[in-house]
Parts: sequence; C-alpha cells; structure tokens
Amino acid sequence: MYYFLNQYIKALNSSVEHAEFHRLALFKHERLNAKIVTRDFDPMEKLNAASFGLTQDDILNMYDYFQGTVSVEEKQTSTKGLHIPISYQVKNDSNVSKAYQGGRLAQAIHHTPGRVGEIASVDHYDEFGNIANRELWDSRGFHSASQFLDFDGAPHAEILYRLDGTRALERSWEITDDRKGRVIFNIHLINYKGNDFYFNSEEELFTFFLDEINRQSKEENTFIADRPGVADTSLVNMTTKAKKYLFFPILHAANPEDLTNSPLEPSYEETFKHLDKLDGLITMTDNQARQLRIRLKRRKGKGRNIPITSIPGVAFSSKELKAPRIPMNTRLGNKVLYVGRLGADKGIDNLIRAFVLVVPQVPDAVLDIRGFGTPDYVHSLEQLVNQLNLGYSVKISGYTPDIGPVYDSAKVFAGAAHQDAFPLAMAEATAHGLPLIAFDTNFGPSDIIDDGTNGYLLTPGDLYQYAQDIISLLTDDTKLQRMSNNSYDTAKNYEYKTIWKKWRTALDIKPKRKVSTK
Repeated sequence: MYYFLNQYIKALNSSVEHAEFHRLALFKHERLNAKIVTRDFDPMEKLNAASFGLTQDDILNMYDYFQGTVSVEEKQTSTKGLHIPISYQVKNDSNVSKAYQGGRLAQAIHHTPGRVGEIASVDHYDEFGNIANRELWDSRGFHSASQFLDFDGAPHAEILYRLDGTRALERSWEITDDRKGRVIFNIHLINYKGNDFYFNSEEELFTFFLDEINRQSKEENTFIADRPGVADTSLVNMTTKAKKYLFFPILHAANPEDLTNSPLEPSYEETFKHLDKLDGLITMTDNQARQLRIRLKRRKGKGRNIPITSIPGVAFSSKELKAPRIPMNTRLGNKVLYVGRLGADKGIDNLIRAFVLVVPQVPDAVLDIRGFGTPDYVHSLEQLVNQLNLGYSVKISGYTPDIGPVYDSAKVFAGAAHQDAFPLAMAEATAHGLPLIAFDTNFGPSDIIDDGTNGYLLTPGDLYQYAQDIISLLTDDTKLQRMSNNSYDTAKNYEYKTIWKKWRTALDIKPKRKVSTK
C-alpha cells in the first residue's frame, strides 16, 4: 500500500492537496493500492473530497479509523431525526433552522452546504443565550461528535463516537500561553483493541495511527509525507518498518535567495534531524534537488547521502492529452488567468499593477484571479484594484474546484510568484493550451516555460515588460495561437508514462509480472 500523508482535505485546497490528487490518479491508473491519509477530524471531509472526484476508498482519515467509520453507507439526515421536543417551535430555513422554547432560542440547526435539509451540526443554547454544547454530524449521515464550549464559543472538550454510539475518543483543549489560541493537550483513545491509550497531542496520535495501519499488512508499505510540519514529523517518529519518503511542496530554505546556506524553512527543521530514518527525498524540480544535495553534502553525520529525486507535481492521462484542442479564436474575450493561493509571496499585487499598463492598449482585457487567501489579504487586493480604477478589468473570483472550464475560457496564464517549489497551476494550464507568463524565480517557471516558445520568462520585478508581453499576445492572433499550440505540446512532458517512470525509480517499484495465459 502507498500512503500519501497530509493534514486534511478541505473545500479550499492548496497545491499540496492538488499534487496528491494528481499522484493518486496516476497510481490508480497503474493499478497500485494508494490512499491519501489525513490527520484532522472533519465531518465534512468526505463531502469536500467528493467535489474533487475522490471516493471514501481514496481517503483514510485517522479519526475515521478509530471511530470505525472509514467506509460507511451514506444516509440522508433531517430535522425529523433530531427528536426535537414537541413543545419547541421550529422555524425552518435553508441554511440554519431554529428551535424555540417559548421565546427563547433553544437550538440552532446548521444544514450541510448544498444539501437541502441535511444536518451538519446542532448548537444547544442555555437560558442566558450562550451556546453550551454542539453536536456534529458527519456528511455521510451519522452523529459523529459532541463538543462542550467555553464562554467564547471554542471547545474545551469533545467526545467522538463510533457508529453504535459508544465513545471512541475524548479530546481536551487548553488556552495557549499567549492566550491567543487553544491547543489539544490530551487525547484519550477508548477501548481500542481492548485497551485505553492517552496522547499529549495529535502528532503523537498520528504517529501511533501510522504504526497501526502499517502493521495491518504483511507486505512492506510506503509512506510519503506531503504536508510540512505535520505529516513529516509523525513519519520520522514511526517505530515500525516501512519505506518512508519526504515530499517537498515548498522551498526547503527560509531565504529563497540563499537556498544552500540560509536556515531551513521552520517546518523542516525537526525532520532534517532524522533524515537517517527516511529512504529518500522527493522534490518537484531538478534545481531544488540540486540545491538540497549541495546543502546535505556540507553536513556531517547521517543523512548526507540520502537519495534525492525530482518528480513534477502534475501528471496527465492520455485522455486529457488527447482532448480536442480549443482554438484561441473561439475563446471569447481577452481573459488573462491567475490560479493559485492568494498570498503576498505569490506576487498577485504585481499582476494587478502590470494590468494598469495592459488595459489602455487592450480595453477588453480582464485579469481573472482564482484562488483563496486570508480575508485581510484578499481585502488588500480589492483595495488595490479600486485604487487603480481597475474594477471593470480585474475580477477576484475565488476558489474554483472544477477549474478545467476556466482554463479553457482564458487566453493567457499569468504567474508572478516571488518563490515557489513548483507552480502547479501553471503546469495544469499547459494541458489547456494557455501561453504562460512568469518571472524567472525559484523554482519551476524555467522548467515549464520555454521563453518565446510557449510563453515568456522575465526578469523578476520587470512589470513594464510583463505588461508588454501580455499586450503582444492579446493583440497578435498568430503569435497567440502559435504559443497556445506549443503550450499544448508542453503538457506531454507530464504524461502518465513519463511521470510514472520517475516514481517507479524513486520508490524502487518493481514492474508487475505478467500472468501467463498458456
């Protein structure tokens, strides 16, 4: 079994999750047993995963495992199953239904997004109008947990149930020393294989869980840690024997200008103390692999000679690569597309500033920004758009799970990140024939963009040339189509058979024997 270790699958996902989605599809195509393993408790996880085409069998969640709910028959829920006292007055609504006892709010019933009338959670109020406790329902239709809340509405204790209603786990929180948050300080695993176990953190429980699933198989399992600072620490703390690899979705160094000498990115510091417990490191570009080799050769002790392999984070099936190519003259408008996380390191503010120079030359040009970020950062981008009077030309459209049609409607893909381990969306854009524009930064753009062939690779910070290259593409139909054709061709670099060869080498996967038909 191949396990890809992560923290969660959300409604809004980062490139870490999207790289796993690509990898899972590739491994399934090769008929290998593989799963995405998640740590966090989230009753909505399976519903979120389904929007990306994943099934229950594709995911193994730690809490599902201990609750005995890894794979269950999905059922519909409704307020009728809550056994609300007949004396309560219920006011139904599509998002939140409310139950009143006399004039007092007694319960707030939150419905599952996109599922009319189904139950996500129920808040119970005390006589003073405070939420005393909250009941959580899994999106698959069963009562999953009870939370007991403090005055600020945050949980201080929680019970997680098995399907038969018995307690599977109990969790307790405490306020952090700076009093700005809460952390889990105790987890009680109840009657697991006839015994009770206690853990001081989710990290400890995750390590225990990984060892448990590893013991299930007599064959050697392979674990790949994808989420920095979460999956990797528990991986190196495993006590059972398995093949273990660390995947790099981000830069390994804190300073992108000095990747061999600057301090490690904090989430990797602990893991790098235990490289001798790993079988290999996997980056997404040759350049990052080279920088890691230089750094490790300078260190003393174990781990300095650990194998390092580079494998791109995307993989396209033959069906995707053989899909009809969409000519540029059939794509309406002049849309320039950005897809990715919205954060300061992604340079989206520079995209917006460059667009000030584009609009006077191409009045119908639109910059479509797709992705998610913190509310404060997104608000700062909206303010910048307003300050530059680009309200009609720049659209911040949010995160879009089904992004394929959006790629197909655009004419140019724009990236401006200050640093990146591998611009996943940029590689995805090649499969939709988008010419690419980006700054030549660490890492990835230079791996994907052949300057002047399938796009433009620019000196970091040169916003004038950035704008001019967008203008030249949007005003020269012949050039635009030529680069689109070349971009489609670039996608062939990431076809299944090419990427699979790299994975097979990195993980030392032996070819399956062909069964004789004689």
